[in-house]
Amino acid sequence: MPVYRTPDGRIVEETTLVKPRGKATDRPDADTDPNRDATEKIGGGVGTELDAPTVVRRPGAAPTTPTRRPDDEPTKLAGAVPTMPAPGDPGPVAGWLVVIDGPGSGRDLRVGVGRNDLGRSSENRISLPFGDARISRRCHLWVNYDPRHRVFSVVPGSGANLAYLDETAIEERMLLAHGATITVGETSLRFVAFCGDDFTWPEE
Repeated sequence: MPVYRTPDGRIVEETTLVKPRGKATDRPDADTDPNRDATEKIGGGVGTELDAPTVVRRPGAAPTTPTRRPDDEPTKLAGAVPTMPAPGDPGPVAGWLVVIDGPGSGRDLRVGVGRNDLGRSSENRISLPFGDARISRRCHLWVNYDPRHRVFSVVPGSGANLAYLDETAIEERMLLAHGATITVGETSLRFVAFCGDDFTWPEE
């Protein structure tokens, strides 16, 4: 049984039907029928004439879109798509700032190698989103680690409010020692060094 697809995407089955007319002797016009020569006689009865074949088309099952199984999903090859660091990702850890007073007390924040801007927004490498409105949204100050000379320092940022290093206002670059306290707004942070004279990450 022929099956084909229509231009609009439907599946159609094509069937040929042949309808018997009956015996020629029962028809008074059998000898004068102009279509008699076009009829076909088949086995099963002498003198049985058949109508011309009639093509009947009926719709088949509607086309369906195959469901993609989970194992058909494209897979990502390891290393094919480079992984970009997320905003605020400090990279290799060089040290930590621990909130010892103010909103977010008890939280620890990673200090990465290189320059680390500190502020309320998640766009900073060091983010303090704990509700201290006196901390600038972007770059209240910089907390930096120089891997070549293995030293930490703090540098004033672009915020209007000052920051303090052990009660001294940070108005220029100042060295940052292990155990020192940085104050921004109502928040106090204790600095803990990881890198130093005994260890540092290779320069990239």
